[in-house]
Amino acid sequence: MQENTKMTALLRVISLVVISVVVIIIPPCGAALGRGKA
Repeated sequence: MQENTKMTALLRVISLVVISVVVIIIPPCGAALGRGKA
């Protein structure tokens, strides 16, 4: 039970970090990358 809670907390932290990194990186680079892929 305790390990599961730790895992959930870890996943939340990781997803928060990923989201913030994406939000920071995508505006300048995402447009160019999106155009290149599309």
